[in-house]
Amino acid sequence: MKGAFQGLTLALAIIISLTGIREKARTTTYRSWEIAQSSGTTNKEQLLEVAVPSSAIVRLKQEGSYTGELIAFNSTNLTIAANGFSETVPLSQIKQVEFQGDVWIDTPAGTRKRVPIRGITIPLKAVPVTAFNLGNPPHTAMLNLETVLSQEEFERLSSQTNRIHVVKKILFESSETMTIRIVGARRGVN
Repeated sequence: MKGAFQGLTLALAIIISLTGIREKARTTTYRSWEIAQSSGTTNKEQLLEVAVPSSAIVRLKQEGSYTGELIAFNSTNLTIAANGFSETVPLSQIKQVEFQGDVWIDTPAGTRKRVPIRGITIPLKAVPVTAFNLGNPPHTAMLNLETVLSQEEFERLSSQTNRIHVVKKILFESSETMTIRIVGARRGVN
């Protein structure tokens, strides 16, 4: 256990130093780390496919929440469904969307496998609401990270072929941007 913890600590130190955020290393915990945000843009499209768990809690800015499956998302509102009913909620009224449970992925053999949501949470900050495109069926989404990450940071994140990136939480910063917290869950877990 101690060796695994030391290995994780070393891996995080390498990632932190490679992304150029050494100064944030003092305030970073082992449960989450930040990817430095790029101020420059790149002309190469940076699409990252993410899994979206079927169970979501939509917490409103004013008191209240909705629980169900996120079935639609666009630049102005989202739709959540449960027990044969659905509710469309304007993004301007939403504080956050928190996802729970496991995700199911298709394997190369054509079967489906359960992947628990566990791992280090990676916050992707200042993501435009238009950069999150929910799939149909809504168990996957495409994130366009072109304005969020540098090309090098995106390549480092997307090259983790042994992991599936899962959306854990969406925090709405404004009507135009949000922070999306993803987890790089291992594909090899049964």
